[in-house]
Amino acid sequence: MSSTPPSALPDFLADLQRQVQGELHTDQVSRLLYSTDASIYQAMPYGVLIPESVDDVQAAVELAARYRIPLLPRAGGSSLAGQAVNEALVIDMTRHLDRVLDFDPAARRVRVQPGLVLDELNLFLKPHGLQFGPDPASSNRAAIGGIVSNNSTGAHSILYGMTADHVLACKGFLSDGSPVDFQALEASQLPHYQQRSGREGMLYREIAALAAAHAEAIRAGTPRHWRRCGGYNLDRFIPDGVSFLYPRDPRFNLAKLVCGAEGTLAVMSEIELNLVPLPARTALALVQFDTLREALAAVPLMLEVQPSAIELLDHFGLSLCKSVPAYARLLRTFASGDPHCILITEFYGESEAELRGHIERLRERLARAQIKCTITPAIDPGLQQNVWTVRKVGLGLLMSMKGDYKPIPFIEDAAVQPEHLGEYIARIEQFCNDLGTQVSYYA
Repeated sequence: MSSTPPSALPDFLADLQRQVQGELHTDQVSRLLYSTDASIYQAMPYGVLIPESVDDVQAAVELAARYRIPLLPRAGGSSLAGQAVNEALVIDMTRHLDRVLDFDPAARRVRVQPGLVLDELNLFLKPHGLQFGPDPASSNRAAIGGIVSNNSTGAHSILYGMTADHVLACKGFLSDGSPVDFQALEASQLPHYQQRSGREGMLYREIAALAAAHAEAIRAGTPRHWRRCGGYNLDRFIPDGVSFLYPRDPRFNLAKLVCGAEGTLAVMSEIELNLVPLPARTALALVQFDTLREALAAVPLMLEVQPSAIELLDHFGLSLCKSVPAYARLLRTFASGDPHCILITEFYGESEAELRGHIERLRERLARAQIKCTITPAIDPGLQQNVWTVRKVGLGLLMSMKGDYKPIPFIEDAAVQPEHLGEYIARIEQFCNDLGTQVSYYA
């Protein structure tokens, strides 16, 4: 149920219309289009602003502060937990604020606007042998602003960590519309920034003081596993005691705090990102299991041989692919027999010999542990493409099932230590089965 709009809303919208060059939509149809994202949630916005420039964004933030109107910066809308919907003025960054602003291939850095879609960025970077490391599954729709705001990651997180590991700097606007330029500061620079006036100076003073005063509480309250994106990234402002996968930059950088804040701390207008090299070659080991429990028990052992990614094709997804002739044909090119599930295990390497060596070490490790499985190598790029095509269509097939009963995604981006994965899934399975509900896994 929608709440009553603020009494100042009509004056705010009229004032905003006078000050911006972009499009302001307040009609029912436009608002309805932006009331949903890729999640199960819906909230009707007060209006939708499509800014033509950064000046439009600043004007919207300043006026929203003056009139006390909620504000929601939005990128691709591919969020799965309702981050891109609210009763607020929605600012759609993807229409015009979607450019590459600066690129330094030697330094492996790029500066972009928040509305740039990740796949488009990687297409721009590919001729230079570079890419952005974190790769959420929605990369053909997800834009950089949302990826940073959610501290996203993806299939290759075991190589590249979280988005916060790759955010170098950002420009944007605080809640009062004042501009900020957050970047990494040496210890000798921080006192100078703390002497600045206004909200920016206050942030440099108080965030540093807060982290120092509450370091033990931050340390105790931070999940032990590095794959985490819940809450504010205060763990990046204490000296030690928390785990990170990617090499950590110890310098004071408020861009790391904006990352993962879901648009609650600042509205970003520019983001500078670290880049990683494209792999020279890749190969897949398709590890087939008779039960999901056996597959999950093997994951910690598989991680020991340092794959670049491990993805699950569960029984439900395999069954759906078999029901569609085009995908069934692809599935037969790499699946042996009738597996219950498959762990798609990827390796990077400089040569085919190196890749085959990785797969052989995986085979030996699982054999030593007496893990019952079948391993099929996929060295040929065309065969690998078949595998990833089947993997990517799985969720779409699941969400388009016919009939009255529809799948509802309700546990999103759960982060569980690999050694506890089997127990976690067993309990989820038991809970849902007790309710007479089927479960499918996409991870």
